[in-house]
Amino acid sequence: MRKICRLGLLLGYGLGVAAFAEEAPEAYGTDRYALILEREPFGQELVIEVPTVTPVQEIKAAQAAAKAAEKELRLCFIFETTAGEIRAGFQNKTAKPGDPKSIMLGVGESFRGMQLLSVDMAESSATLDRDGVRVNFSLAKAPTPAAAKQAVAATPRRFGSGFRAQPQKPEPKPKEPELTPEQLKVRREEIQENLRQYQMEVIRAGMPPLPIPLTKEMDDQLVTEGILPPSN
Repeated sequence: MRKICRLGLLLGYGLGVAAFAEEAPEAYGTDRYALILEREPFGQELVIEVPTVTPVQEIKAAQAAAKAAEKELRLCFIFETTAGEIRAGFQNKTAKPGDPKSIMLGVGESFRGMQLLSVDMAESSATLDRDGVRVNFSLAKAPTPAAAKQAVAATPRRFGSGFRAQPQKPEPKPKEPELTPEQLKVRREEIQENLRQYQMEVIRAGMPPLPIPLTKEMDDQLVTEGILPPSN
């Protein structure tokens, strides 16, 4: 009798385990959440590029570009045409026979891969792009590399989903000092005088003259030096 009872208990326990196994839910996997994740209910993952300090190599490259440009060109004059176009005149210091010894460039024009980016008449300076490096020329100073841009870190920082980048306000550009009409007049006279002096150097060197008129005193000086024939 006891054996029959034990057999009944074991049989009942086995049936209960089998029934529980049949009703047990399957293991949950991440695949069932794929549809929800694809909809990105919390927004896309935010990636923020962290700026770093400009590498020393870039500063050295900018300085090397400025020195190379100084060996090739020299800013001689800046003038405004009758059409209102600002142009910059450079001396070609490495001119070979047949090459132009003087070059005049407008903004956007290039010479030997160097493009004129801007001209500042108030500062008597011009900026050229040389192999991606901005080089500043001045009538009174040697060319210097412009301030290099900050490099971007190679490894970006990542933030969790749902964050949004805060728009950064651009730094206000320093206002350039405005010249009075009298100062503008003096500046234009200085530029014209520089142009005339450079024109005399061009004529003395036997180069084709630039479209810059000289004063009578300058013509007389060149005649006295025997550079120009006397006028009849």
